[in-house]
Amino acid sequence: MLFASNPRGPDIERDEDDRYATFLSLTTWREFVEDAGFCELEHYYRPVGKPRDQQPWLASVWRKSRPVDPEVSSHIDCHQS
Repeated sequence: MLFASNPRGPDIERDEDDRYATFLSLTTWREFVEDAGFCELEHYYRPVGKPRDQQPWLASVWRKSRPVDPEVSSHIDCHQS
């Protein structure tokens, strides 16, 4: 399992309050994590209950995916338990 809570934004990198941060869109973040072999279980924006423009954080939960059958296919099954 992987839980990540990242600042979200227009796919830029910069220093923010003495920290280096990458501000990624959900689409870009998904590409990175899926390319690393994970399947998304859930995502949400934080803090919960605020309008989207007041939710600077993207939280997501991922599970490592597994090959369906490496002898037959390189496809990944994200629905295995």
